[in-house]
Amino acid sequence: MALMTDEERFAAIRARDTRFDGMFFTCVRSTGIFCRPSCPARTPHREGVEFVPSAAAAVAAGYRACKRCGPLAPPGSPDDDPAGSLADRALHLIDAGALDDDGTVPGLARRLAVSERTLHRALVGATGAGALAHARIRRARRAHELVVGSALPLSAIAHAAGFGSERQFHNTFTRLFGHAPSVVRERSISQARPSAHGAVVLSAQLAVRRPFDGAGLAAWFAHRAVPGVEEVDGLRWTRAVHLPHGPGVLQVDLGGPAPHPLPLTLRLADLRDHAVAVSLTRRLLDLDADPVGIDDGLRRTLPALAPLLAARPGVRLPGTPTLAEALLWAVTGQQITTAQARDQITRATDLLATALPEALRTGSVERLPVLPANAAARAEDWFRGPRARSRTLQEAVPAIAADDLPARWPLDELRSRVLALRGVGPWTADYVLLRGLRAIDAAPAGDAALLGAARDLGLAEDHTALQRVLEAASPWRSYAALHLWQHQATPRRDAPPSPSAAPSSASTAPEGSLR
Repeated sequence: MALMTDEERFAAIRARDTRFDGMFFTCVRSTGIFCRPSCPARTPHREGVEFVPSAAAAVAAGYRACKRCGPLAPPGSPDDDPAGSLADRALHLIDAGALDDDGTVPGLARRLAVSERTLHRALVGATGAGALAHARIRRARRAHELVVGSALPLSAIAHAAGFGSERQFHNTFTRLFGHAPSVVRERSISQARPSAHGAVVLSAQLAVRRPFDGAGLAAWFAHRAVPGVEEVDGLRWTRAVHLPHGPGVLQVDLGGPAPHPLPLTLRLADLRDHAVAVSLTRRLLDLDADPVGIDDGLRRTLPALAPLLAARPGVRLPGTPTLAEALLWAVTGQQITTAQARDQITRATDLLATALPEALRTGSVERLPVLPANAAARAEDWFRGPRARSRTLQEAVPAIAADDLPARWPLDELRSRVLALRGVGPWTADYVLLRGLRAIDAAPAGDAALLGAARDLGLAEDHTALQRVLEAASPWRSYAALHLWQHQATPRRDAPPSPSAAPSSASTAPEGSLR
């Protein structure tokens, strides 16, 4: 990726995004301290900072390490702290239930390949609390969502939230929320209900930073919706997903009015998947993005996008559940339109997908998405395209699915791993990172839809000029790309409507020439 400018680095530290950690360090002249880009301390003034490529360079210049973000430790090392390392990975595992049921702190430390003492020191240094305290808070939050969002027995909620006993559940819940679970339930209006065959329907509220371009997400998902797997009805988006303990269906009203949260309905085969399903929904909809900071950054770095930002504030990156699914779509969609790619994935789904249990079905959603590795293994039976691309599907997609690349690796390292796969070029790699990891600074090179939008706006006439334009938008190139894709998909009065005008993850990008 291109070398960042100082202005791009300052935009990155304003966003406090962990994906920039290790790429550079910020030295604050007034305090004599140097930090990671993601340091939680107050952002210094632009004129008061300088940037260096390594911690060693900062020390050589006379700066001392920040105690809040620990920039002396290599990203990902056991001594690293909250900014994308041990504490972050531990919190991710705790949130996924690593300390529920029979999980222990020593067991969690072993999974992270560190000592229990090192784990405790990292968590306390990063967050002020140890692993068990975080586990209790997360269990209580999950329990609260189930108490107010379901009609399930409290005993079932205690088990599903990860508590060891009903008494522990009652005591923790009452201490944190000020009332017993039964009192909180009486004061709430539950819209969830048990369903047949052991399935359960739950409601939840998804906090979202406004502004939020729900209409843009709905249009994106609608154009890629595989029949039977995904459905968009107005601004109500429904999708079947694979979860750790069984299938599930997510349903979100993307048009929920500000300032209220977005209503979420979950249909789950196993109640233990409640927390995972909520977390997955947030990732797919990019709900944790800072839209005000991103839009302000794009206005400063690429003023030509101002009309698009005004028309669609709060654009989000539409995600996929896994990197493997993003790669399946990207390789299938090389050099063809999005509609054609969707038809190919639909053939794979018709051939290999599993039907949803009757109790989980809603609307036209009645089957699970095909598993990427399974689709790749049978590519010769459904893929209609060059034989070389079929081989790429058969080799690259299972490799990504089996590798389980950690999302907290530096973006450049992840991109290199994806590019090392046979048949994968820069366009595919950038698209996979944008959708599979919601990488904020990846704009697929050579994308025809991006170039079409840039020409329409008078920004660029060829791919070389377009790359220069997008580089100016760094570190928010992914969001700039979304704005351009959406512009290209919007019918204009002076142009006849085209059935292939929707935003293209798989436009006629010349990826074949990059192999």
